Amino acid sequence: MFKPLRALVTRDSEDDVQHESLHEVPGILTTEPEVGVQLQVFLDNGTMMRTSAVQHLERHGRELVVDTANSRYRFTLAHAA
Repeated sequence: MFKPLRALVTRDSEDDVQHESLHEVPGILTTEPEVGVQLQVFLDNGTMMRTSAVQHLERHGRELVVDTANSRYRFTLAHAA
């Protein structure tokens, strides 16, 4: 079972003016990222962020790298799960 995890969120977007820049913004992942499913993240500033469907997923220790149609997200987890 996946427990919500605190993480620092960074979004890498190439020329994407529709999305605000994110660099190590604190937030909470409520579900495990899964290919083909949108990802929902609650940011500490009170906003909820929803991505398009996840296209690719990698895990490197405490870091999750999630690719969607428009962006690459890097989640640095508060602890290794």
